[in-house]
Amino acid sequence: MNLSSLSASSARATATETQTLSLKEGQMIHGKITQLFPGQMAQVQVGNHQLYAKLEVPMQAGDNYYFKVNGTEPELQLQVISGPMRGGEGQSAQLTQLMESLNLPKTQEMKDILATIIKQKIPMTKENMLEAVNLLKSVPAEMKANALATLGKIAEARLPFTPAVFQSLLQTQTGTIAQQLTTLLAAIQSEPNLPPAMRQELLTTMQALSSPLNQTVGKELLNQSLAQLLDPQAGKTDRFAALQLLKNADILPARTSLANLPQVLAELVTKASMQSPNSASAMANQMETGKTIQSLMNQLSQTPISNQQTVKTLVQNITQQLTTTVLPEPVKNALQTVINQLTQQPMTDSSKAAVVEQFNKVFTQANTSATTPLAATNNVAQQATNAPATVQTVQAAIGQLSQAPAADHQAVKAIVQNLTQQLHSNPVMPESMKTALQNVLDQFAQQPMTEGAKTVLVEQLSQTVVQQASKQETTAVPLQQQAAIKEVQQSIPSLMVPTEKVDEAIRALMQSAEKSENAQVKQMIQAAEVRVSQTMNGPIMKEALQHVLSTLGMNYEAVLGGKEPDLANLASTLKPQLLAMLQDPTLSPPLRDAAETMVLRMNGTVLQSGDTGLQQQLIMQVPLEMFGKKIDATLQWNGRMKENGKIDPAFARILFYLELESLSTTLVDMHVQNKVVNLTIFNELSSLKTIGSNFQSLLKEGLEGAGYKLSGVTFKPFNEQQQIAQKPTSPFHLDEGGVDYRI
Repeated sequence: MNLSSLSASSARATATETQTLSLKEGQMIHGKITQLFPGQMAQVQVGNHQLYAKLEVPMQAGDNYYFKVNGTEPELQLQVISGPMRGGEGQSAQLTQLMESLNLPKTQEMKDILATIIKQKIPMTKENMLEAVNLLKSVPAEMKANALATLGKIAEARLPFTPAVFQSLLQTQTGTIAQQLTTLLAAIQSEPNLPPAMRQELLTTMQALSSPLNQTVGKELLNQSLAQLLDPQAGKTDRFAALQLLKNADILPARTSLANLPQVLAELVTKASMQSPNSASAMANQMETGKTIQSLMNQLSQTPISNQQTVKTLVQNITQQLTTTVLPEPVKNALQTVINQLTQQPMTDSSKAAVVEQFNKVFTQANTSATTPLAATNNVAQQATNAPATVQTVQAAIGQLSQAPAADHQAVKAIVQNLTQQLHSNPVMPESMKTALQNVLDQFAQQPMTEGAKTVLVEQLSQTVVQQASKQETTAVPLQQQAAIKEVQQSIPSLMVPTEKVDEAIRALMQSAEKSENAQVKQMIQAAEVRVSQTMNGPIMKEALQHVLSTLGMNYEAVLGGKEPDLANLASTLKPQLLAMLQDPTLSPPLRDAAETMVLRMNGTVLQSGDTGLQQQLIMQVPLEMFGKKIDATLQWNGRMKENGKIDPAFARILFYLELESLSTTLVDMHVQNKVVNLTIFNELSSLKTIGSNFQSLLKEGLEGAGYKLSGVTFKPFNEQQQIAQKPTSPFHLDEGGVDYRI
């Protein structure tokens, strides 16, 4: 299946729904006289548009004509250059007549160009046709069909007929981006004239492209290696392997050994606690913001929808409060999408009540996730990146205790009492953790609080937190506590590695693990990959897509033209590296061709995305390699703009073209109308419908969390795909009071 061809057809089908007919002087168009009226008036069909014109020469209903645009001001003037064309005439005779009428060269290339634009009903000027012929002559005979399709795209998108544009779009028609990356990698590895530093830089980037989930797997590897290191039941060999891995990645100091591990971990956790002593105040501020938002929502629920000004003001105030919360960005966006419904479309008091209820539900779940470990069981809380409250509370207390002077007995006593109260009042904290922490506090309850005693207390509390977090077992534990235990275990890295250094530490960890020949380390990598594959979800896939697109450097020119471009990150992406390499005149032809092809491919993807008035189109081609499986994914998004110039999230059409190793070619056609989502999935596997039904409830729940409603999911074989590529009939509405065309 030619995904690029289907993509273009689908784009045309969507765009023509609202796009107006725009012509310029010199273009040739095809029209059909559909109906004659008195006074030499006629209805003319041009493409999908119905126009009314005044005839200055006799014509017959049902005949087809080719017109040339002679002028556009003050009214559009068309000249008949060929016709009438009737069904009995062969295409060759029609093309010959057209070439004679337009005084075009009678070559096979010109016939092919004319046949293409007539079939696609695309307006073109004589100059464009001559330029298109020259471009067609520049490609081999075996690429002729793809070249003609590319020329049709250029004409339809009103792009210039230049070699750069032509070659960029042509590359999107040939092969897949994954195939071209494979060719490029082979050329880089075998190039004799490539400087070693440049070769290593390119290979590093190509490796990053082939491992989009490296950071996600690295996070899981960090969790597992720490858990194994701190598990007293694990074998000494396994614990030592985990220790060496963490030391090689500089996550643990070089002086760390199995003997002094508890003391080193306590120091790291204490240091982290001291660097973030405001955790408690941040949580207090979050609670205060939550109360303010809840108060505004109560006012909103009591305000009639007819009082638009008050509703608008309340929505603006809620939006402002959302920007100050510490909730994750995906949660903020979801809440903003829900509340925006009140100002984006006419609503009734009952529909307003439904919006308020939905907002309160999502906000309560999200806000609770910042203070209660139980909220990790829902999707909203799973997006949170902050350390869970079970550990946050203890860590904040440790930080406050480490900074409080031992001589200030009142302050120290208050901190200890607060921590004790937290341990007793938390219903989901594992009992073993409560007991262990309380035992540490009890040991110091009767001792004079000197600086030395306080330091020992801080170290023992830190050590206990890490040890308890690592060895918790979820078997035979109530479901409510399992969520808390899971959060505690996942929080270990955040206690040891500063937030701003997490990504750097994980990259170092993965590099160290991949270079290791240790069998235990290889097993940990495999276990981490299996764990990530079993928990694949939207956020993980989003992270993979963003990683690949940024590593490719698709938007290199746009970022470079920004106000403050990050040149360091730009230099590590593929596109600028290839552009720099192409400046070397000593490159061999295979590498030069492979590099130019890849750059043109990326340019072509950008050129296919565009703006057609109120319509917006975005096309992304992403090669994904995950867990040994390769996926070629093409995403095409078509939507419309609101009056304020922003994308309207309530209306869109999204097409996903996937080449999967197990499912083969798969097309997902997603329609969004007024935030109601309908999915059609094309695939030749009849069993996919049964498999897919198991995931529909998750899809429905996820969409509702983002403010959308799932209408239905339909599975079809590819023999019904043609309905996607057909252009819908969309009459062009005109003012009946005037004449639009003079013929």
